[in-house]
Amino acid sequence: MSLLSSFIRCAQSVVVSVAIILALFHQSCSAKHRRSCPSSSCGEIRDIKYPFRLKGDPGGCGLPSYEFDCVNNRTLLTLFSGKYYVKEIDYNWYKIRLTDAGVVEDTSCSFPRNFLSTRNFSVYDNDPLIIWYRYFPAKVMFLNCSNRVSDDPRYVEVKAGGCDSGGVIYAVLDSREVIDTEFTVMDVKVGCRLKIATFANWTHDRNFSYADILKSLEEGFWLSWLPLVCRDYCGKGISCSLNQTTQQIECAGCEMFNHPVSNCGILSRINQYIRGTHAIPWVITSFSIFSPLFIA
Repeated sequence: MSLLSSFIRCAQSVVVSVAIILALFHQSCSAKHRRSCPSSSCGEIRDIKYPFRLKGDPGGCGLPSYEFDCVNNRTLLTLFSGKYYVKEIDYNWYKIRLTDAGVVEDTSCSFPRNFLSTRNFSVYDNDPLIIWYRYFPAKVMFLNCSNRVSDDPRYVEVKAGGCDSGGVIYAVLDSREVIDTEFTVMDVKVGCRLKIATFANWTHDRNFSYADILKSLEEGFWLSWLPLVCRDYCGKGISCSLNQTTQQIECAGCEMFNHPVSNCGILSRINQYIRGTHAIPWVITSFSIFSPLFIA
């Protein structure tokens, strides 16, 4: 009986060793393949590289879900069927700053064209981008009201001739850093309806004008491709986090192997298999930023 147990332990050790070698070989080949792809550029975005690609780049360079268009020397990303200008890419923190194309192109009104809310984004790795988990974007809602609103300072009138739509247009900011109470459906005045809503990079205080709101819309908002990074570093089905001090990816279960940073996800998965447990689906903490806004 002891001989059989020894044989099983030896077989398990061989399987684990082979799996580790294959996993490291796969990671090495993948990294080598990525390094062979030169970076691209379009306008102000000078370093477009994995996971991103520019339309027309060689096949295998970057991922299709992260493909950019270069239009009039500006970098565009299609997200939820909407067009967004790429303002900045931070490869150290795995985040990208986007601006709704309507804010940039429609100078007479500067309305965002695409409806965007936290409900668009999942915390799982089936979405190319998620809200950056250490970032609280402000939500800007545009309301078309049949009557003027004078009893709520959160309603900031949009004074632009190109925005005329048969009523009075107001921009309403919903930000935890500026307003103590969230803007909910109960705050919508009678005769007002939601026209569009999106995110903004809010950096102002409580005293603001529509010019301030417009500037924040032009600055855009941050999203992250961290789910993809976790999958690449740790393997599918292994949770992970980004160390805010070292900027290293930390795979779940690494502490049991005295390997506190990246590339030990395969060990964690093998350990779970040996113990007879299943891998936990990839999850990254997401904050409930806004109350759902339901407007008929």
